[in-house]
Amino acid sequence: MKATDSFDERVREYQNSSHHNDELHREFTRLTDTIGWLQEHRNFVEKNEWGFGDRAFHYMWRLLLTAASKNFTPVKAIEIGVYRGQVVSLWQLISTQLGLETALTGVSPFEGNLNKSRWVRLINRSFNPKYRAALRDGNVYGKINYMADVAKIFATFSLDLTSVRLIKGYSASKAVLERLEGERFSIVYIDGDHSLKGARADILAYGPKVEVGGYLVMDDASFFLPGSSFFKGHQSVSLACDVIPTAEFVNVLNVGHNRIYQRVVEAPKKVDRVIA
Repeated sequence: MKATDSFDERVREYQNSSHHNDELHREFTRLTDTIGWLQEHRNFVEKNEWGFGDRAFHYMWRLLLTAASKNFTPVKAIEIGVYRGQVVSLWQLISTQLGLETALTGVSPFEGNLNKSRWVRLINRSFNPKYRAALRDGNVYGKINYMADVAKIFATFSLDLTSVRLIKGYSASKAVLERLEGERFSIVYIDGDHSLKGARADILAYGPKVEVGGYLVMDDASFFLPGSSFFKGHQSVSLACDVIPTAEFVNVLNVGHNRIYQRVVEAPKKVDRVIA
């Protein structure tokens, strides 16, 4: 790892080519294992099946949180789709290890939707188009105690869960949107509903909450990008990224199936038309 390695440097060097995307993913995977506490965290996730994503993302988040901390105090980061707490605990771990001031939020239903009956699942898979679509989009989850699992990964790494705001509910629900109304964030990470409709709804609801200079990170969104050495995510989420306004956001870096957009300007204010 270069002593001067930084997110900004990576952005300057980035090329959206097959060769560069493959090499960057391989390098970030390797660099994760050069930092003991990052490696240990990812090892736990993989060994215990505590989450998805790639090993390369641990190093990516280290660079991105450090970059955000130069412009925002605290770094206000929100994760849409917490699952068992891999990313939000990683954020807290990075903050603790590097002495970064952060304010972390996670939004998730914290409940599963997978029917326990094997026969019901088989029937749904055979005859229920909505269920097959949910399987295809990665929107089917087992019925486990997700809150307890989030607490466990925080405890495993001696992290303070009480400093993290966890909001139980679906990101598109009226109750959650009202609770977060008017809030802005340095980082918005979208890893929720992977259907085209759901991903678009999350982008439209949470993209405007990104501060100028902050980042919108889309998980599972590299389906159409060049490269062959990494999982590219879902076509539905990748298509949903078309609603990200290019006049406001620039896609500055892609690491595997994570795409990073930086907000460069505020959205234009809506002007009410007055009819004489």
